Amino acid sequence: MATFAATAARKYIAAHAKHYEPADPYYEVITDEHGNQRRRKRDIPAGLSKRDARALRKIRKRAHYLDKGINLCGFRVGWTFFIGIIPMVGDITDATLNYILVVKPARKLDLPASVTSQMLFNNAVSAGVGLVPLVGDIALAVWKANWRNANLLEEFLAQRGADNLAHAAQGAHSVDAEVVHEALAQDADGILGNVDPVPAHPVAGKKKKRGWNPFASHEDAEADAAAAAHAQQVQVATGVAPPVTAASPRR
Repeated sequence: MATFAATAARKYIAAHAKHYEPADPYYEVITDEHGNQRRRKRDIPAGLSKRDARALRKIRKRAHYLDKGINLCGFRVGWTFFIGIIPMVGDITDATLNYILVVKPARKLDLPASVTSQMLFNNAVSAGVGLVPLVGDIALAVWKANWRNANLLEEFLAQRGADNLAHAAQGAHSVDAEVVHEALAQDADGILGNVDPVPAHPVAGKKKKRGWNPFASHEDAEADAAAAAHAQQVQVATGVAPPVTAASPRR
């Protein structure tokens, strides 16, 4: 009875495996111009640093061969499937390899705690399912914790690359604005340097000369004294010395 249940479970999992498998992080299937499907290596997201791009390539390749690098009777499996067949020891070895080869190097890329926690959860599910004899090994091959972790890493790094490109573009706009501003300032200095200072109004700076007027009256003298007093008040209020005017002589 137990053997029949295990066989039925294996057939069910194998039939529906494609619906639960994560996407291959290392290869993608494309259709060429002749309508034929073929695999090719996935591109690295744009905007990544050399460190992030190099680490992503390594983790992708390791995850691929750990979870689905071998074709077994039309059902692709990885090294974790064969290692997990060994009771207990194989499951512990799988969990250890998953952490050392995928999670540990990924954590060196300054990942947030949420991404790291999800990776550790995927490994915990993989280790727990692997403890179930036979059926657990097949479920482990379908779950593919390393693929899931590699895809999580790529998703996060792709967003980081997009942010890097956005910051680079923003920095370029800032540099362009500074260059234009500096050029305008230099141009303005050149224009202003070639312009002569605007002279004062001819009437404002010109002293009015008065000669001796034999017909000047006493009222004219009083008017000149009042004007001088007013000019002195203006000087005190504004701090600007008024133009000096000659007083009209008395008769």
